[in-house]
Amino acid sequence: MKTMNSTLVVLAAAMSLIAVGCGKSENFQSNTITPINSDGSVPVSPDGLGSPTGVTGPNQVDFVPVSIQEMNSYVAIHPLNDPKNFKLTVDLSDIGNGRYGGSVKISYYDTGVFNEATFQSGSSVNSDGYDLLYKNVNEAEYNRWFVINGKYYFSAFFQDTYGAIVLVFDNYINQGDAQGAGTVSGSVYYKNFRQTYATQSGARKCWFMGSISPWYCRASAVTEKNAIYPADGYRKLGTFSGLSKTAAMK
Repeated sequence: MKTMNSTLVVLAAAMSLIAVGCGKSENFQSNTITPINSDGSVPVSPDGLGSPTGVTGPNQVDFVPVSIQEMNSYVAIHPLNDPKNFKLTVDLSDIGNGRYGGSVKISYYDTGVFNEATFQSGSSVNSDGYDLLYKNVNEAEYNRWFVINGKYYFSAFFQDTYGAIVLVFDNYINQGDAQGAGTVSGSVYYKNFRQTYATQSGARKCWFMGSISPWYCRASAVTEKNAIYPADGYRKLGTFSGLSKTAAMK
């Protein structure tokens, strides 16, 4: 009887988890094929349901996914049906010393439902209690312009509850108005967090976590500025062009 009771408890817990997963999206289907991380864990979804703000501007551009399959991997927890109108919104500010904090949003419609994920990197600093190596270091420490082979690039970390992205500007077109105006083009890379039932500490963003952490998202290309695009488990999600530099980076 003790063994049967234990089995029932396990089954009940499993059914509870399934119910929670289903509640995350009205579009959930039982035939979902969930991608697996390289370490064998199941990623959770960085995708969020919401309502469009109705605000558009020069800091929002069309976003072109690598493929719908890659978007499905990014969303992870429910299959996409007929996604359209992909947008990227970049709202960054110079927080000092050439570092940029703010938010990056990826949005789209799928069968009439608006989906948007907001990834952030703020202007606050790390608390002292977690890791002395990064104490008092700003969240946006790695979000800056850099030079490789005489050309300027920009790379930056952002995260939400479910994963991290790296925003890359790899081409800048100057409009020649002497005000620094122009447009940037680039790409977005993503890395979903490993599945865990723990809650991430608010003391640190994922790029300051240790490699054993389920929220670890560090990439040497961003921290060391020794390459344009991130490796370290990141996958290319899509590209964009024509983003106003002055609107996106204030």
